[in-house]
Amino acid sequence: MRIPRKLVALTNVFIRSATLGLRFLLSFYIIKYLGYDAAGVYGLTVGVTGITPALIGWGLNYFIAREVVGMSPAEAASRIRNRLFITIVSLALTTALMIMFSFFAQRTSATLFVLIAVLAWLETIALDLHLPLIGLGKALEANVLVFIRSAAWVPCIVGLGLALPQLRSMEALLSAWIVANLLALALLGIMAWQWDVGRTLSWQIDFDWILNRLRRSWHIYISDVSLVGLMYLDRYIVGFFLGLSATGVYTFFWSLSNSLQTLVSTAVVQTALPTLVKAFSSEDRFAWRNAITAEFYKVISISVGMALVIFAASEVALRYMSMQGLSEHRGLFLLLLAASVLRACSDLGNVAMLSTQKDTSYAAINIIGVFLSTGMTCLGVALYGLTGAGVAIFATAVILLLMRIWLLAGLLRPAASPRQGDA
Repeated sequence: MRIPRKLVALTNVFIRSATLGLRFLLSFYIIKYLGYDAAGVYGLTVGVTGITPALIGWGLNYFIAREVVGMSPAEAASRIRNRLFITIVSLALTTALMIMFSFFAQRTSATLFVLIAVLAWLETIALDLHLPLIGLGKALEANVLVFIRSAAWVPCIVGLGLALPQLRSMEALLSAWIVANLLALALLGIMAWQWDVGRTLSWQIDFDWILNRLRRSWHIYISDVSLVGLMYLDRYIVGFFLGLSATGVYTFFWSLSNSLQTLVSTAVVQTALPTLVKAFSSEDRFAWRNAITAEFYKVISISVGMALVIFAASEVALRYMSMQGLSEHRGLFLLLLAASVLRACSDLGNVAMLSTQKDTSYAAINIIGVFLSTGMTCLGVALYGLTGAGVAIFATAVILLLMRIWLLAGLLRPAASPRQGDA
């Protein structure tokens, strides 16, 4: 039985909204019961799990997501397996280097170190599987898996923490996150069995395919590292200038605002990838232009609406939980929310460029973005503290969105001229 596309889209939005709500709950739980320093540690851990996939990804996911469009899961399985081979080797080498480095670095909690390393492995593998699922048109399955590993465990650890004070720790929280990742992998294994991918997994690793993509992906790799640097580097800058407690405040508001971008990206932007790739491949530029326009309207309307809901809900929660100290940073929160709306639009711009195979332009903007963000954030934090960080992130988002719009406008202009000529 084929599920109607609109029903799938609505289900994806519902799943991602539930994810947003539970991550919202987690942020308040950490600040209220674990403290600002723990919130800072959690924010830096999220940064590690976000940066690692790009650092050892070598730009391959960009090609995989586009190449599997139109394939069946069984046909795509061999390419995904080739990609995971590189991931496992890279993770193993990186882990070995980090263990060696730990002997010379300042000592931290060994338990936390191990838990963060395990999470980096699991989240990297999860992303390598998530993007091909989107390209295969399995957005519903992909978002169910994201919900399990990102949010389904939150009520469990919050409930246990409220009932048992000894479980109010980062170690308990990260352990719950790891268990959720393992459950998501197990569920994906069951799905893969039903999709009959086993027969292709027995094929030999295609090293020619790997080498060919690696030769072409160096600029995409730099772009991917820049893109995640743009997302996560700011918290490390805040930590360097202002300390761990300020990092906790910043990452608390960042988590709330970024949940908006994550929701829109997974529920709207990523699901637009197969549509835009197919429309551009058909050489029907009017269809491609109309598809982009429709997706931009969806992104803008949903993201602005979600920003208003998130801000109102946070105001109620902060007042109800008597967290006046955080209310003093309302201006920072508004700036981060506005930046998230703009970044959600930029995400769609990235997908549009991916669909046109404008790989160099895609990479160039992302690389420019990380240098721009780093410089502006350092300056803003040094001069104006947390508010300066918010201003820098918002200004960077405005500039990068305008750059993407300018490039896409150049691609759309030729599509309009034939209609004028026909008239």
